[in-house]
Amino acid sequence: MIETPTQTKNQTFDLLNFEDTLEKIKSQAIWSEHDPEGLKKEFQWLKESGALKIVLPGEALDFNQPNMPELLNLLKAVGKANLSVGRIFEGHINTLYLIHLYANAQQKKEWYQGVQDQGHLFGVWNTQAQNGIQFYPEADQFKISGSKTFCSGVGIVDRALITGNIDYTDRKGWQMAIVDMSGISEQNIDKNSWKPLGMQASGSYTVDFSGYLLDESDLISRPGIYLNQPYFSGGAIRFAAVHLGGAEAIAENTIEYLLSLNRTEDPIQRLRLSNIMMQLVSGRLWLEKAGQHYDEWADDKTHEQDLIAFANMTRVTIEDICLRIMDESNKCIGARGLMAPYDMERIFRDLTFYLRQPAPDATRLNVADFFIKKQQTGHESNI
Repeated sequence: MIETPTQTKNQTFDLLNFEDTLEKIKSQAIWSEHDPEGLKKEFQWLKESGALKIVLPGEALDFNQPNMPELLNLLKAVGKANLSVGRIFEGHINTLYLIHLYANAQQKKEWYQGVQDQGHLFGVWNTQAQNGIQFYPEADQFKISGSKTFCSGVGIVDRALITGNIDYTDRKGWQMAIVDMSGISEQNIDKNSWKPLGMQASGSYTVDFSGYLLDESDLISRPGIYLNQPYFSGGAIRFAAVHLGGAEAIAENTIEYLLSLNRTEDPIQRLRLSNIMMQLVSGRLWLEKAGQHYDEWADDKTHEQDLIAFANMTRVTIEDICLRIMDESNKCIGARGLMAPYDMERIFRDLTFYLRQPAPDATRLNVADFFIKKQQTGHESNI
């Protein structure tokens, strides 16, 4: 059961419909990575449930209210249904949060209205290779040169938040901008670039944005603000929630598999299941606490480093939890359980690939540095 705050008459999120939607997404997952239309149906269902606008002003998980534990629970539920859907949905939520933080009133009105009235799906694409994004002035606009990689949801994302370098009068540095994807030709999308172990259905292709013209109103805030702390590092708890959803799916599938074979009386299997469920509950507790800390500390500069450290700890701890759950499940189900048509064949591939997030070792070192510095300065941690 997904928990959300008490709704008002102005809210449009249907919890029962959402739970039915997740069941449909789960049942569709075995086919979705082979569907030439990608995850189009799944996001139409999410749109109809009201999930795409759930964080907008007046909605059930309004960013203006302290709703982070509930939002993490929601992201976990989507990841449990399908990790590729969870990845793209988390990108949509991430983009709307950046708009909430940094866009001006007119921009918010336009982009929020697109979600509310037309069901626009947003995505944030920051990763780039050598041919990275540059913004060049041209008359009273800005022309884009370069590409982004790992663009999850290409083909269904309506508005993409991209980042790139700009060097023009008072704008110098790493700039955010919103691109209307209807203006990007199919020829600019390299689908051959996406041949992953898992997460095939996320359609995370390389996109060449060269030649696209931006208006001043498409640029979000000033250069460099995308990396503002604690929001940049703190956002890791959202994708960690989706990861844990995948581990939760593995846990439930493992029990179901053993029940189907009448193997749950085996004491060794029960020990393994005990280990799996203890890890899963630990992950849920980490997420709950991370959400609470985010709501309490995100806008309090005196707790900025505490929030970053706890978000880093949550991210790497949930990574470890997911890996341990996969290892114990592997021992439970053996080779036969890892073969199609069992769902675990796909979930294992997807979660293994999705867990590979940037700079995991540096993240752990930053956690150590936080506690070392606290002890050196004689300050107690609030964690």
